[in-house]
Amino acid sequence: MKNIMRVLMFGFSVCLALSSTWVLAESSKPVVAVGTFESSFNNYDTRNIQTAIETALSKTQKFSLMERGRLDQLLAEQGMGADGLVAGSGQIGGFDGVDYLIYGRVTQLGLEAKNLFIMTACEAILGIDIRVVDVTTGEIRLSETLQQDDQVNTADAESDPCRGIGISAFDNLTASTARDLAEKLTQSLFPVKLAKVSSDEVYLNYGEGFLNMGELLKVVSLGEGFEDPDTGEIIGAEEELRAVIKVTKLRPKFSIAEIVLQNGKLSRGDVANRLSKKAQKSADKMIKSCRRAIKTMKKSCKKEGSKCDKASEKKAVACAL
Repeated sequence: MKNIMRVLMFGFSVCLALSSTWVLAESSKPVVAVGTFESSFNNYDTRNIQTAIETALSKTQKFSLMERGRLDQLLAEQGMGADGLVAGSGQIGGFDGVDYLIYGRVTQLGLEAKNLFIMTACEAILGIDIRVVDVTTGEIRLSETLQQDDQVNTADAESDPCRGIGISAFDNLTASTARDLAEKLTQSLFPVKLAKVSSDEVYLNYGEGFLNMGELLKVVSLGEGFEDPDTGEIIGAEEELRAVIKVTKLRPKFSIAEIVLQNGKLSRGDVANRLSKKAQKSADKMIKSCRRAIKTMKKSCKKEGSKCDKASEKKAVACAL
């Protein structure tokens, strides 16, 4: 019986230790509170924006989110309402347990009919001014005006495509704007980085919910930082393009990417920058062009000669970063 009790007590101790370790690991994440979003438009409920931002931030797995009730309590303790917070009045401080505070205002909200020659289309437009404040220092870490538009309906050339369109037309825009904010904030504080490097693939410190299958990223090595000559503030660093990688496997907390183009040694800690849709298409065309050039070179270089030399030169140009 004593032995059984010892085993049970040992098991309980191990579980307690693991639980403590997990709590410490979780507590190392910055705590973000999503405040109230005001609106310049009457009768527009912005609570869905708060929810969408909380969901998008949660998927990055880089932050701990403060419960909204707790934030309301902290605001009440400071005698600060949502209006004062958004207007920028009052001192933001004393928010125990909060690292970053997000708040903002809806500045654009509307439907616009557009003529598409043989038909008309209704376009929904949503614009939000957003600020992210470092509560410890009072520094504004991110100040953005995010604008999204989406075609929500079409009609014939003689009809009004926006007639009967309700507020639900903005749901997709709200989710898209929230993802945009989550990406900007995350990349500002925690850029996507190489966690492990092998001969033909790399492991990234972000996984599903943030990165996408087949997404292309460019890997850069950050050089020495440079200062603003007036303030002495570090305002940037030299970037050297090292590779283009393609996400091939997604896991909850990390992902694996194939090295598709490379120009230099890759190291753990190198930053992998996400690309815009336009840059994604350009990079994809470049990769296809490079692969065609490699295929041609292999055929042409079965024998040495001028044909092989020309194919090798074309390959070098097509695959150069």
